[in-house]
Amino acid sequence: MHDPQDLDFVGSIRALIALGRIPLAFEVPLSTLFGCVLASQIFPSSTSSSNNIFSGLNGWATVQCMLVTWGTNVAINYGNEWFDYALDTPSQQESIRRDVKLREALAKKAKGEAIGEDLGEAAKQANSKLYGNTTRIIHDGTFPPWTALACCAVWQFGLVALIIFSRTADPTLYGASLGTGAKTPFRGLALHIGILCTILSHSYVGPPLRLHYNSFGELVSALFLSPVAVLFGLVGHYTASTGRPVAWSDLFTSDLPTPSGFTLDKSLWLLLGALYFYEQARIFVMHVHDIGDDVAGGKRTFVSRIGHRRAKDLYVVFNVLSITLFGLLALTLSGESKSLIGRVGGKMLQPQARSSAGKVWIGGLVVLLSCALPVILTTYRVLVAEIPQATAPLADVSDAQPNMSLKHDVAETSKPVRDREEVCERSRKEGLISMTDCIKLVSLQLLVTPAMLTITTLLAAYVGQRAENMNAFLQ
Repeated sequence: MHDPQDLDFVGSIRALIALGRIPLAFEVPLSTLFGCVLASQIFPSSTSSSNNIFSGLNGWATVQCMLVTWGTNVAINYGNEWFDYALDTPSQQESIRRDVKLREALAKKAKGEAIGEDLGEAAKQANSKLYGNTTRIIHDGTFPPWTALACCAVWQFGLVALIIFSRTADPTLYGASLGTGAKTPFRGLALHIGILCTILSHSYVGPPLRLHYNSFGELVSALFLSPVAVLFGLVGHYTASTGRPVAWSDLFTSDLPTPSGFTLDKSLWLLLGALYFYEQARIFVMHVHDIGDDVAGGKRTFVSRIGHRRAKDLYVVFNVLSITLFGLLALTLSGESKSLIGRVGGKMLQPQARSSAGKVWIGGLVVLLSCALPVILTTYRVLVAEIPQATAPLADVSDAQPNMSLKHDVAETSKPVRDREEVCERSRKEGLISMTDCIKLVSLQLLVTPAMLTITTLLAAYVGQRAENMNAFLQ
């Protein structure tokens, strides 16, 4: 069923922005920003100063790294719409029918009571629902389905052009024939990470791997969205600031100096591990709501395989692991620790200054977890309420053949949904937020986390630097 929207140029641009979920794609670049800021404090550069916590931050390299992770995320969103087109079609067609009926009802109600501009305003209000349903425009005839693939290609081409320009402008590679002569972050390990993540990310639902259709999507996305994005910022910023490309082997050599001068110590591995489990728990929440639709469409995601109950249990497990690693990181930073995270301006501080910076880090982690715990508890209660109650054994339903009758319906009366070996019906406890609102809350949490860690890094650097300068003055 087609119901094309009557959009002007600005409306078309807004619709295409919504299709790529561009405003929601900032989690990954925020994690990359955190990695760049952290690298500016850990590793020395020619611009590092003992009087300015921002002196070691390479602004152009940071912008490039953030653009690549942000643009890749947007390109993937467009690509996913193309590859998921067939799966999304049934639910989108139903949504289109509802909207058509809504407009017809508005017109009938307004007949004799409203004319001209009033009817147009009613239609505009109905059409405004378009921006709450980002996928609709390629299903209702507003744009052809290949629009999503074309947008994906344009964004990805732009990123490739940025990388080529950045490398061409690097005087250590091509004599700075273009640009300002700044060193590029896209060399060595940083370039390898970018290529690998781009290929695997486009394989999230795209062929040939179709990771999300084969139970690996949640695991890979959690890895790339947070810890790998932070690592990309660390490595990319270091490469651009020093001109020395990092090798894979440098990641697993804790003793400095490595051939490139870059390494990860215990504190950084604890941080990356904590971020992975933190992200993985929330990725599960994002997909629990789609279990019925995924099974009906033949998408055997990891969450749809394990079901609501085990997803809820794993949510707890991953949060416990994350909090444990954050706690171990806090212990590592306590006292006069010589961990890399305790560095400021690329150098190791004196014991008292290290202790002051470590206290700021511990305080930042406490604030982060204090904000996270209420969200975790609320989300857990919602997940428990979302567990369907068994009503009958599922002896006559084959795993190999998805049953469209098992899809969730938007009606108030819930239909049976599939939870592994049972046909279930949803139960909802009173006094809890909806699963949709819970997902929004978790999404906000994912945006706030890297921002809080970035602020903590800068505050720790400021306090440590002040303490170091004060000690030098007193001596």
